Parts: sequence; structure tokens; C-alpha cells
Amino acid sequence: MRDVITNRYHREKSSFGSSPYNDQSDDDFPRMTEHAIQRSAQRNISREAILAALYYGTKIHRTGRIFFTLRKKDVVKMPELRSFAGTTILMGKDGAIVTAYANENSFSDIKKKSKRRRA
Repeated sequence: MRDVITNRYHREKSSFGSSPYNDQSDDDFPRMTEHAIQRSAQRNISREAILAALYYGTKIHRTGRIFFTLRKKDVVKMPELRSFAGTTILMGKDGAIVTAYANENSFSDIKKKSKRRRA
């Protein structure tokens, strides 16, 4: 399963633009903030789940940030990713992952948010 996600990552690596990567990790993973590292560990969200959400999930622009959410609809054709359904990634403007969480209803919650940040 990791091979499927990693192969797609290498093909589409340029889609993240010029986002920096962690020096301490391999090239197969976008940069994460300390908060994202802590929260994904606390919530038991694997690197594979994060990559699956980034590449196969639905991308939503809200509140000045980018959300990637992996819905059940997104994994219908890929049964090996079903266990990751509900994974949501919040990416900052600099391309770094800000946080990660799992909530199967997150798509509808995110869609209700304002499209722009309030001052």
C-alpha cells in the first residue's frame, strides 16, 4: 500500500510547489510543523494515512488554508485505503502540514466554514 502512495507522490511531487521538506526525514513526506507531528502521533495517524489524504482526498480551500479530506467516496476504487477514510489534513500557506485529524464528517464541517479569514 505504501508503494502505491509513494509512487504517486514521486510522480506528482511538483504539485506542492516549492514547499520545504523536513531535513530529518526522507523525501517522501512534506514538511510538518511540530504541532502536526505531535497531534498525528497522539491521534495515531500514520504517514501513509497523511499521504493518502494528500493525494487521493478532496482538496478544499477555506479560511485561508487548504484542507485535504479523504472521504469514503474517494476510496471506493482503492480498497486498501478504506481504513484511512475520514483522515483530514490542514496545510498552511507555506505548504507545511499544520495538523491532522480523523473525522468522517469533517468534509461537511469544512464546507460550512467561511471561505475567507475574518479580520
